[in-house]
Amino acid sequence: MIDFTVRIGVFVLIFSSLIFWQWYWPRASLLQWKQRWRHNISLLMIGALCVRIIQPLLLSMVALFSHNFGLFSMLGLPFWAVFLLSILLLDCLIYWQHRLFHRVPFLWRLHRVHHSDPELDVSSAVRFHPIEILLSLCIKALAVWLFGIPFEAVLVFDILLNASAMFNHTNARLPVKIEAWVKTILVTPDMHRIHHSRLSLEANSNYGFFLSIWDALFMSKRNHALEGDENLKIGLPESKTYQPASLKEVLVMPFKTFKRSR
Repeated sequence: MIDFTVRIGVFVLIFSSLIFWQWYWPRASLLQWKQRWRHNISLLMIGALCVRIIQPLLLSMVALFSHNFGLFSMLGLPFWAVFLLSILLLDCLIYWQHRLFHRVPFLWRLHRVHHSDPELDVSSAVRFHPIEILLSLCIKALAVWLFGIPFEAVLVFDILLNASAMFNHTNARLPVKIEAWVKTILVTPDMHRIHHSRLSLEANSNYGFFLSIWDALFMSKRNHALEGDENLKIGLPESKTYQPASLKEVLVMPFKTFKRSR
C-alpha cells in the first residue's frame, strides 16, 4: 500500500509541475489540446484500471520472492552495486523493448497508438494502449525474476521511468546551454520530439526514456531533425495528417490497417 501511495504521489507532483512549466513557457502552440487530452487521460484511466494498479503489486511481489535466487544473488555483490546495476539493466531493457516495438509489425500496431498523438505535451507520456502496457509489464516482471532485482530498485526505477517519460514529452524546452549538457546523460524534450516525427527515419531514433547513453551506445541517437528542429512535424510516421477522431478509434488502432499517405 505504501509502495502504491508513493508512486501515485510522485506521479501527481511531477505531472502538475510539468503542466505548470509547459503552460507558462510553452515550446509550441497546442491547437488541439482539448481532444488530445480527452484521449490521453482516458487511456491513462483505462490503463490504471486494467494494469497500472496491478503493475506495482506484481513487480513488487516478483522482486520480493526472487531476490534470493536471481542472477544478482549468485554474484554476491553488495546491495548498492545490485541496486545501481538493476537501474541500468531495467533502463537498457526498456530501450530495447521500445526499439523492438518499432521493428516488429504486431508490436508496432500497438505502439503506434502512442505515436498517433498529433501534438506533444506531458499528457502524451500516458498515451499507451492497454495491451502494450500489459506486454511491457510481463517483460519487466520476467527481468525482475531472472536477475533477482530487489524491491527497492523496482520502486525507484518505476518512479524514474514515469518521471522521465513525462519530462521528455513536455511541451517546453531547456535553455540551449543546459540542453546540450543534460542530453549527454538524460533524454530531453527536444531530443524526444524527434522520435515523434512523422518521418520514419526520425521516428526510428532516440528510443531512450530515461538515460540517453543507450541511444549513443547503440547508434540510434539523433541530435537534430533532418529539416530543422523548428520544422519537425509531430504525428504518426509515414502519414501526413492522420489523427484518431475518437477514443474508440484510438483503442481499435492496433487492429486496423492504414494507408501510408493518409
